Amino acid sequence: MQYISGTPRNQLCLFQEKLDDLIQEDQLVRFIDIYVDKLDLIKLEVFNIDRTTGRPGYNPALYLKIYIYSYLNKIRSSRKIETECKRNIELIWLTEQLTPDHWSISNFRKRNKKAIKNIFKEFLSFCHKLNLLSFECIAIDGTKMRSQNSLSNVYKKKEIDKILENVEKKIEDYMADLEENDKTEKSEYEFLNKNIPVKLKRLRTHKEKIKSIQEVFNNNPELEKYFANDPDCSFQKDNGRCVAGYNCQSSVDEKSKLIVATDVTNQNNDTYQLVPMYENTNKIKTSLKVSKKSFFVLDAGYHSEREIIKAINNDESTDLYIPHPKDVKNDVKYKKVKKGTVPAPGFKKENFIYDKEKNVFICPENQTLTQDGKSRIKHGTETITYKCRTYLNCKSRELCSTTRYGRRVEASTKYDVMIKFREKVNSDIGKKIIRKRKELVEHPFGTIKRNLGYTYFMQTGIESVKTEFSFIAFIYNLRRVINIFGVTNLIEVLK
Repeated sequence: MQYISGTPRNQLCLFQEKLDDLIQEDQLVRFIDIYVDKLDLIKLEVFNIDRTTGRPGYNPALYLKIYIYSYLNKIRSSRKIETECKRNIELIWLTEQLTPDHWSISNFRKRNKKAIKNIFKEFLSFCHKLNLLSFECIAIDGTKMRSQNSLSNVYKKKEIDKILENVEKKIEDYMADLEENDKTEKSEYEFLNKNIPVKLKRLRTHKEKIKSIQEVFNNNPELEKYFANDPDCSFQKDNGRCVAGYNCQSSVDEKSKLIVATDVTNQNNDTYQLVPMYENTNKIKTSLKVSKKSFFVLDAGYHSEREIIKAINNDESTDLYIPHPKDVKNDVKYKKVKKGTVPAPGFKKENFIYDKEKNVFICPENQTLTQDGKSRIKHGTETITYKCRTYLNCKSRELCSTTRYGRRVEASTKYDVMIKFREKVNSDIGKKIIRKRKELVEHPFGTIKRNLGYTYFMQTGIESVKTEFSFIAFIYNLRRVINIFGVTNLIEVLK
């Protein structure tokens, strides 16, 4: 039976083909090569090693090309990148057969955090020239990503002494086993004890680590938990699980579903992320000289009066839409109402009418609640308590309050502004805008986590993590633009 035969490995070739002939014209690697060559690395503040003696260093553009190609192909480890530079035909073409070692590749990433962030902004400028950004409707959302810190490397202050005691006990037990083994010299049980010296060395190293962590707790009395591998991360709830990681934020433009702003925080919820992301997005708008009005849409997790008021007061050229948690129809806990609950339906705070001119609340029974005492600051917001003075003669008293002092309503000094904001969000136009949120923000996160496989960070420390997430967002944007235009068309744009 005949089969197709290959070229013998030891056969000499009369004519050797060029390396360039091995890469097709529509390959993504060709766009990476041209795009990086067009960048102004000085403007991007790319760090370059100035060698006055010894062998010259590699061009910083080379490292940048390697990183862009590697991240696009789900390769992040510097050692794996080094290996790919020696065997991957596309990387061999891209680097012109240069093979930097993993230390040089890793050091470039460490020394160019600011430059890597600038690349994300520079590519947004390129996207804006391609008319891919509208800044009309922008959705903001967050997702949780694991850090380089397993739960086994999280230490609690109240448990650290016990952990150290257990390690010391294990060391004593191993030492006793070694001594017993030397006395009895039972060769048939040698396989049980031959690894004890190695285990002892590991335990002693672990003991020193526990002592250093114990010292951290002693020097920081307010610290309750310590994340040994990445001290900047924190516990994050992710799909019903608790992981050590970060809360990653992104703003997504409605026109092409491109990420226009990013941020990373170690806070485990989105309550105080509205203003930072709002300001980051507006900075991008300003840098791109976009002056049109933008609609910002977020989910109920971002609903915070302090954040909303601050965002509204900062800029009148934008409009904000965040549903109130009680208005979210998919929230089961607001669907079910237990019988006998007080206040009963119809007597909730939202059923009371606020009269701004008189500074009073009018209850469903047309009774007036007046201010009780002075205002006070609560969670950074100035609040006022209103009290019903006629509760003893109210026929609905049992439905309204169970206390002998009668019904009290606490509201902020900006309550009237928040009522108008809530009415705007619940309007027909507001509901349509809210529905657009999912189709915008879920697409980038789905692509980053499922397609590219970036569910965790390689770097440690919040500044390094911010840099890595910014670069991941750039890679997503690059992949998205290529899917829209195609490699050949993008190359034509750059030429």
